[in-house]
Amino acid sequence: MASLSGKVALVTGAASGIGTATADLLEATGAEVWRADVVPSVDLRLDVTEAAHWSAAVDRIMEASGRLDILVNAAGIAAGGGPASVEAVSIDHWRRVFAVNVEGTLLGCQQALRVMGRPAPGSIVNIASTAATAPSQALGAYGASKAAVVQLTRSVAAAAALAGLPIRCNCVQPGMADTPMTADMDPFYRQAWIAQIPAGRFAEPVEIARAILFLASEESAYVNGVSLPVDGGLLHRPVIAASRSDS
Repeated sequence: MASLSGKVALVTGAASGIGTATADLLEATGAEVWRADVVPSVDLRLDVTEAAHWSAAVDRIMEASGRLDILVNAAGIAAGGGPASVEAVSIDHWRRVFAVNVEGTLLGCQQALRVMGRPAPGSIVNIASTAATAPSQALGAYGASKAAVVQLTRSVAAAAALAGLPIRCNCVQPGMADTPMTADMDPFYRQAWIAQIPAGRFAEPVEIARAILFLASEESAYVNGVSLPVDGGLLHRPVIAASRSDS
């Protein structure tokens, strides 16, 4: 397992799900981890849609720890209230999902570019989704927002390189995982998803966190601007079963 000894990390959405699993794993591998979320039970109360919150959070980390080496933008939402299907989604729902998933990620990347890379190379890991690649009638806003995160990741990687900043930016594309976001899923809908996953199950949050750890660490020093699916084979599921032949 990669060592993050001496590194300082900020993980958003750290109060639950993939964010919690990631913060725990980074800490277990030696990093000093700052946990941020909208709830008060974390190190930093951070609304990722507010630029002032981001600036204050990063300034506090720099004052207390003197550096920021890793940023994991794990805060995200799938729904903003009301119907989520493409034909029925409200503009308020759409804007809320994009505010958290896209604008929140952008603001985090901007703050990381401001302070990261000193005294050592930095790594930004964004959280996209398989929904960024595979269309879903029921997740129009979410899928579109995560597709934007994939492209934003590439843009940040390119911008840092052109500016001569030693900062990598990558993202993971989780498939279906057992998190609070899927906890209330209708059992029939859940089984329909499982039937499409070659691994035959949802991921545990720590399985996504391990991929994030790889991208955050020097083990991936030559990986930049990529989107890594961690989905049990969901994006490459067989569409049609081969027929059996007795001949």
